[in-house]
Amino acid sequence: MLHRFLISIIIGIISCIPSQAQHWLGLSSSNYAGTNALFLNPAHAADSRHKLYINLVGNDFFVINNYLRYDAPYSFLSLVTNTVPQKYRSERGLIIWRDSYYAERLNGQPKHFHMGGDLRGPSVLYSFKKNRFAIGLTSRARYLLNMTNVSEETARVIRYGTDLLELQNKRYTNQTAKLSTNGYIELGATFGAVVMDNDEDFLKIGATVKRAVGVYNVHADMENATYRVLVDNLNREREFISATLLQAKYGYTTDEAFTNISPSPGFLFGKQSAGAGWGFDIGAVYEYRPDFGKLQRNAPRGGKEPDPNKSKYKFRISAALTDVGAIHYKNLNYVREIDVNKNAQQFSYRFFDKANTSSKALTALNQSLPVNPDQNARAFTVGLPTAANISFDYHHKKNWYVNALLVQSLRGNNNLDIKPQSVLAVTPRYETRWIEVAIPVSMIDNYRVFAVGLAARLGPVIIGTDHLGGIIDIGKPQGLDFYFGLYAPFFHRKPQDPNKCWYMPYEKRARRKR
Repeated sequence: MLHRFLISIIIGIISCIPSQAQHWLGLSSSNYAGTNALFLNPAHAADSRHKLYINLVGNDFFVINNYLRYDAPYSFLSLVTNTVPQKYRSERGLIIWRDSYYAERLNGQPKHFHMGGDLRGPSVLYSFKKNRFAIGLTSRARYLLNMTNVSEETARVIRYGTDLLELQNKRYTNQTAKLSTNGYIELGATFGAVVMDNDEDFLKIGATVKRAVGVYNVHADMENATYRVLVDNLNREREFISATLLQAKYGYTTDEAFTNISPSPGFLFGKQSAGAGWGFDIGAVYEYRPDFGKLQRNAPRGGKEPDPNKSKYKFRISAALTDVGAIHYKNLNYVREIDVNKNAQQFSYRFFDKANTSSKALTALNQSLPVNPDQNARAFTVGLPTAANISFDYHHKKNWYVNALLVQSLRGNNNLDIKPQSVLAVTPRYETRWIEVAIPVSMIDNYRVFAVGLAARLGPVIIGTDHLGGIIDIGKPQGLDFYFGLYAPFFHRKPQDPNKCWYMPYEKRARRKR
């Protein structure tokens, strides 16, 4: 059921691959990550290598699934850079794309799709009080899709639609699928502080308060369905779905919830948006500094002080809880939710034939059931992508580091909640003030898929991927991601010597005459 509805959302998104990295594994643990490190652990704000860090823009995108593999004869990189060989182009020079370039993975197990991105807007991190304290202000637009527990037969109907002969005239029983699509704006305020500085032992903590404003949501939970894909007797070129059992729930925000986006206080902090809520991150970082005494500089008034431009630890242990909270969609002008419990229902091409967008698909679905969505305005709550992050960073020597990171999702099976991806990664990196290169080796997609990435920071530019195989087409990849950023760094100045000679202007002129 819901074939065109799901096709328009899932296949439409996945087909963009021939056309986002959620954790920025290569650079998020860097000592020069600035505001990008705050999303992993807000305690990184304090004792920063920057006096002032301004993020101008950044974005990431990722797609991962356990059903379709990219099996084109050319790589995704050659596709987006328009360097596909001539033999895979038409006579007009257009790149040829075939449906067979998606290889199915059929094993009888439930399928899942995860897609998301994170547009990181203007953000700032400022250190003060001799680098012991810091404040940060961040802005983001986050978009995530989670589809889980999809029966393999239903995944194939979503993949091919209803016109594949081998899917027709079969009875599919006990079919399930869960979908949650969310888009929201996030504004964050971070405070970090050093709470212990005993030379070798160093501890800092941090917290971020977040305002999350929901602008888009589509969710569906097909709990149990039995259906067939049949051919219309009056038009043999048309098919429809006949369900003899359908137990489901679906909901969404209307188009106006998105088109009425505004930067006004009433929208961001009032009740004008479809939904909103508060969240928080909290974290701590411990550093072991056996060579602390060697990493000091002359203080302005004599003696020594810690050099804020140098990283002083031999190893660093970080722990954080991120994205705790929820978005409450309770503006009934924009919110709809419908329960479905039917023993006989048909979904005809007459409604879904032109449903090529999510809003048109929802209209077709409402007409097919049939229901009046305006009579089903009720609130719902979406949990933020809560996760626990634990990191161990080892300073090997000079500019060489190795980082181990565990990101564990803390969201369960609730269909509405946004589910982050659990990841285990080890990342060697070479970092300096202006140049950094990292190679993350990870288990992504909730520890199911092995991936190798590559990231670089060159001056004010960040570019990277946590899944290089998906970019250059190694081993029929099941996903891809990439990210980039542009920022402006301002480092700590050297202290001025208060004993430096200073003369009044007339004294300077008198000295020149001598």
